[in-house]
Amino acid sequence: MTDDVEPVAANLHHKLISPRTHADAYPTLVLLHGRGDSAAGILPLAYEFERDDLLVISVQAPLELGGVMAGGHEWYRMRSPERADEATRRASLDALAEFLDTVKAAYPVDPERVVLLGFSQGAVMSLGAQALRPDSVAGVIALSGYFPIEVERDAGNLVGRPAFVAHGVHDDIIPVEAGRRTRDLLERHGVDLTYREYGMAHQVSAEEMGEVRGWLNGVLGQTGPGSTP
Repeated sequence: MTDDVEPVAANLHHKLISPRTHADAYPTLVLLHGRGDSAAGILPLAYEFERDDLLVISVQAPLELGGVMAGGHEWYRMRSPERADEATRRASLDALAEFLDTVKAAYPVDPERVVLLGFSQGAVMSLGAQALRPDSVAGVIALSGYFPIEVERDAGNLVGRPAFVAHGVHDDIIPVEAGRRTRDLLERHGVDLTYREYGMAHQVSAEEMGEVRGWLNGVLGQTGPGSTP
């Protein structure tokens, strides 16, 4: 038997993939897309995890883009190609915290098994959300992003918290040095960190997703009865 989880109203637009098993509460993966993408755009990444017991919630950033990127969204504005607007980023972090509270109350989420997975700007948001409210998530997967500077004072909350951080060594959008600085910061603050680099650009690779899949299963526990092994 399966449950068909129906969408509820929330402060952020989102899309769902329902579990294909039945339970009172489900391990939950929250997807946060990168700049110019959407909730629908990153949603297929969920199928890489091959878990029938997983509730997937793909969240759309609140800020719309225009011009050649019309139709896309971003979590925060960029003052220049190298400089983020910290005010809009903090506003989106607050909106994401509200969203997580809403979906935990409205959906059959196991509150002890919620993992955030973000790519690029979404990775920045994932790391920031974990630092601000470490008890709200079981772990974070941050792909091709960096730790947001405005919440560094909260990084001390992360002692022992699980995080998988990865970066492409040929990334020409967010250079690998940003990933390495994030690695160093998280190690200084006692994060239970898995850090990887891959021979790729600003993208997701099959090798990377294979390691992410194993890490996620370690955090959430192995797949339950009726799930894909």
